[in-house]
Amino acid sequence: MFNSSLIDSILNRFVDSGAETGAAAVVMKDGEMLYRGCSGLADADAGTPFTADTVCRAFSCSKVITSTAVMQLLERGELLLDNRLEWYFPEFAGACLVRDGKRVPAARAVTVRDLLNMTSGIPYPGDGREGGSEISELWGRLDKSCREGGSMTAADLAREAGKCALVFEPGAEWCYGSSADILGGVVEVITGKSYADYLRENIFSPLGMDDTGFCCPPEKRGRFAVLYDGAGKNRKPLEWVNLCIYDYDKEPAFQSGGAGIFTTANDLAKLGAALSNGEYKGVKLLGRKTLQFLQQNGLTPEQRKTFNWDSCRGFGYANLMRMLEDPNASGLLASKGSFGWDGWTGTFILNDPAERLSTVLFLQRAGAGTTDLARTVVNAVYSML
Repeated sequence: MFNSSLIDSILNRFVDSGAETGAAAVVMKDGEMLYRGCSGLADADAGTPFTADTVCRAFSCSKVITSTAVMQLLERGELLLDNRLEWYFPEFAGACLVRDGKRVPAARAVTVRDLLNMTSGIPYPGDGREGGSEISELWGRLDKSCREGGSMTAADLAREAGKCALVFEPGAEWCYGSSADILGGVVEVITGKSYADYLRENIFSPLGMDDTGFCCPPEKRGRFAVLYDGAGKNRKPLEWVNLCIYDYDKEPAFQSGGAGIFTTANDLAKLGAALSNGEYKGVKLLGRKTLQFLQQNGLTPEQRKTFNWDSCRGFGYANLMRMLEDPNASGLLASKGSFGWDGWTGTFILNDPAERLSTVLFLQRAGAGTTDLARTVVNAVYSML
């Protein structure tokens, strides 16, 4: 029997201790809501409660949505994983690296699979390896475009990234980077739509994810969480912007497949239900075999040497997500094959097709990633099955 009060008490404990300012959790089982609860504040100064309908910056939980979009195109025969990125963006035909201060050709082409597995050699800004300054400079130009109301899109970012050096040979290692944003551009090229329009028509509207998009419009600002730096006595509103994700009140030109989604715990739980149960209220986003595919590791033993984050112990990686291989190593009670990801702001989703179960945990704290709260909630949920 599911004990909702146990999850409630966990949320309250983390908030009351000052570890978090506010949080919400939603658990879906067999396509239906099993639990929804919240604790704390979305805006501490205003006293606004944090709820499952609080609009949050998903950051890298956006990658789960991007993966779903790419898998839809795979199912429809509109792409193959080994397609070369240069087929969509010719700028990548001259992919190169910088070695000893000189540009040298890459040994092979960057593929869609490289993007999905984060083995493309396209880093995030701030990578200190030789050649990494080029992608950092590009993100700087993108940030300027966003601040000044410019028109650089996901496809534009991809074209410009094709002119930048890679920081390692395609497929040589795993490195978390800009690949999901490039994939958003791939979707735009294949479909002829903006990335926002594709997601709205093929994922958000079918599932009824009405509070999900690339902005938080004025009519929803009363439900928009403050993004805090720290929690408890050290808490303060964040005073800087990460990866060009400003608090947009209208849809921006740059629609980031890696970090740009604004959503609620209630909305992301609908996607979780579709991915763990196979459908949500009659809506099927992906086929059964595709969902099995999302449960499989895609990294080689060599690539896994750099897939070494603490939050990924016991997991493999592919399709912009981790999938559980060794529950003991991870410390989680979830089933093998459970897959999902987390966001820089503390958003978290784990989908378990074996149990037809999905757990979503939302908070808004900069640099949070996979939190102790998320892990504790997951283990409590599984303890009651």
